[in-house]
Amino acid sequence: MGMRRYGPIGVGISIMIGMLPVLWASACSTGLRESVLPPIVTNKVSQATAVGIEVCSDCHSAEPDFYRKGHHRVAFFAGSAGTGCESCHGKGSVHAEFFYENEEYEDDPSDLVGIEDLDALSGHERSALCQQCHQQDFPLWPLSDHAQSGVGCWDCHADDLHAPPPGIDATPAVMNAQSDNAFCVQCHSSVDAEFKLQYHHRVPEGQMKCADCHSIHGEATADSALHGENTRCYECHAEFKGPFVFEHLGTEESCGNCHSPHGSVNNKLLVANDNSLCVQCHFQSPTGFFGRQPHAEFLGGGALCYDCHSHVHGSNTNRNLNPRRF
Repeated sequence: MGMRRYGPIGVGISIMIGMLPVLWASACSTGLRESVLPPIVTNKVSQATAVGIEVCSDCHSAEPDFYRKGHHRVAFFAGSAGTGCESCHGKGSVHAEFFYENEEYEDDPSDLVGIEDLDALSGHERSALCQQCHQQDFPLWPLSDHAQSGVGCWDCHADDLHAPPPGIDATPAVMNAQSDNAFCVQCHSSVDAEFKLQYHHRVPEGQMKCADCHSIHGEATADSALHGENTRCYECHAEFKGPFVFEHLGTEESCGNCHSPHGSVNNKLLVANDNSLCVQCHFQSPTGFFGRQPHAEFLGGGALCYDCHSHVHGSNTNRNLNPRRF
């Protein structure tokens, strides 16, 4: 086919859409927007009406089952007027009318007329679009570490928006990027390197997922995206939770004070494998024990703090975190 020939109206609409900023509803809006097009575009565009998926598929039919097998198939076929393709791409009457009148068409995204160019959206704008329907599932997404970093929903879910990969059913487990750690390490490459160390959580072996510990969509601390810091650790390591009669204050703050969660060269994922770990806090201890008798005698001979203070997470019998009762 030859190049598309635009009429005067089509040219005007195309230029205006290219020049105007995209105005978005807030990420916490509910329900479907009246239109994803800027409301200040010409009256003809702002008054566009929904035409339905069958009209869309007259032209967008290269893969007949593309829309019927995807994650959004319910919206395409069970929703009211205005859902389906148009709930994301905008009401399509102006778009459809223009291309019915200008049949010499080539699939060039730069020539979009009367419809939203989703590829041009920022991460925040993409997420606002998705949250029209998914806000109730992920209400804290705008506060998440990912959202604050400008990551959009389909930076992870891009391949699943219309249909699943060939030969895969569109089940929630498959369609959800959280089920595949490979998505995460594309951006978090330094963490991927830590998983290759001798001692690590069993993520590479497929026994754990990043989402087991980290909140992908919110509900986490800002610095680590962890589900409740120690609370998440205790779901697997409940024996260290306490409460203990004698608490070790460092462990109450964060397991990460002593442990490197992704991987370490030290056993038990310790950040250091000798007394240097303990003296980060205890060298200036008010007790003044370190370096004095009886500690100097033992530590000078190569003993470890852990040899005596083995109940490092807390004790119910001894304030010095020693297994003996005294």
